[in-house]
Amino acid sequence: MIRREGEAARDHKDRIMQDNKITLGGDEFCLWELDGKVFRIGILGTGPGFRSIMDIIHNETYQEFMPPMRLEAVAEPGPSRARLEHVRRTGAPVYDTLEEMLAKHPDLDMVVELVGSRPQKNLRERLPDHISLVDHTASIFLCGLHDMAKVTAHCQVNLDRQRVLLQTIVDEFKEDILVLTPDGRVVDMNKNVAERAHISKAALLGHRCWEIQSQPDGARFCNGPEPTCPLQETVATGKQAETLVTRVDKQGRLQYFRIYSYPIRNPFGSLTHVMIIHRDITDRTRRERRQQQSDKLALIGEMSTYLAHEIRNPLFAIAGFTNSLLKSSNLEDKEQDKLRIIKEEAARLDHLLTSILNFARPSKPLEGKADLADMARSTVELMSIGYSKQGYTFRLDCQENLPMARAEPEAAKQCLVNLLRNSMEAMEDGGEIVIRTRLHGDTVQLLVTDSGCGMSEKELEQVFSPFFTTKEKGCGLGLAMIKKIMEELGGSIDIASVEGQGATVTLQFPAVLSAPEDAQQDADEKEPGADPAETVAEA
Repeated sequence: MIRREGEAARDHKDRIMQDNKITLGGDEFCLWELDGKVFRIGILGTGPGFRSIMDIIHNETYQEFMPPMRLEAVAEPGPSRARLEHVRRTGAPVYDTLEEMLAKHPDLDMVVELVGSRPQKNLRERLPDHISLVDHTASIFLCGLHDMAKVTAHCQVNLDRQRVLLQTIVDEFKEDILVLTPDGRVVDMNKNVAERAHISKAALLGHRCWEIQSQPDGARFCNGPEPTCPLQETVATGKQAETLVTRVDKQGRLQYFRIYSYPIRNPFGSLTHVMIIHRDITDRTRRERRQQQSDKLALIGEMSTYLAHEIRNPLFAIAGFTNSLLKSSNLEDKEQDKLRIIKEEAARLDHLLTSILNFARPSKPLEGKADLADMARSTVELMSIGYSKQGYTFRLDCQENLPMARAEPEAAKQCLVNLLRNSMEAMEDGGEIVIRTRLHGDTVQLLVTDSGCGMSEKELEQVFSPFFTTKEKGCGLGLAMIKKIMEELGGSIDIASVEGQGATVTLQFPAVLSAPEDAQQDADEKEPGADPAETVAEA
């Protein structure tokens, strides 16, 4: 054990300990900052623990935890002088007796006794009062601390490697991953969260999760704690939770996210943290909805034949008898009004049935080439004649030198006309509709933008579903039909809208490839053995 003589020495030690304490997380740590003081050590004997004591004095690993020390000398090495080779490399002298070492080094601060089994009677009395003594019994504890430090260093290396590996794996996930306290404060995250926020990870720690979470385009994900958030459920129940949420990005496009929460417990089973995973499932959800719509269309196709035979025949009879009765002169005005209502409703039902059959009927392959800019100009010119007096204006913004779109011209024109009508219905008091054409990657785009009432998140989610409509009159097949036509053309349709701020519908057509492909196709269609000269002449 370590012993110091005299009240002055003990008071000096207490003052040093008090002056060199810091507080980390509520715990006090002594830094051993002794104004450059180095403890001068003398070793008596080379018995058990000698190499450990030498390692503690000279190994930099222990200098972080121990006060500065310097080996001044070794005395009474005993018969095992092989251990002194390391001492000689340090430059410390070796003496045969303790008295010689004390005489040569009177300024020693501590003597470590490692004689072992050899009795050292009255050793404390042989040392001056200012020199502390660590006898061979106390050195056992120092050796234990030495071994513990070595094991700790080894474990720390392995822990650092595992931490780096785990952090690397977590950072490679495309999902946002956060570790939160039960009240929603962030204690850790993967790099996706920090990169999207354009703020360092250290600056985000300690904030509430809803203060730093953002959508892929940078828009804020939450405005505050929500009752449906799985974090609240996990904190309340201590169990895993998940939920599906929708968000509208800055461009008005509907996004789908799946949020998972997992409880993290301490060894005693108490909930200490919650791990949150945000997964963007927009693309997957759209594929699933597309498949669901295809299944629904298949069902409609099977029902169309039944509808044609079982509904249309009696409908024709109703319409025929109604027309016949209307020609009768024996009916009063009220009765004729009722018959006219029956006729109008029968006509409306026939129109609905025709729309359903056209929608469900398998279409012929739509092939051809269309100049979208010319098509847009001619369509706008036609629409302006009938609707300009009703307060609607049409503005064209067509990019120059656009490639031809792979589309059947009449089918593409039908899509544009339907979109313009939808826009006008969304702007009951009139307004401007902008039609744009542009090249985007390998697709030619046709965009229609209005400043109408826009759509809510719920409406955006169902906008392409057959028979979904927000109009008082209509069967809800307009956008569904456009979607079907675009898919048959090999293109796609996308809609972006913010409620109260209008909508933009984008039609994407495949661009027609360069002429050599068409020339090669024409060459392949030539009969075998055709005269090359004739081929050139025909070209």
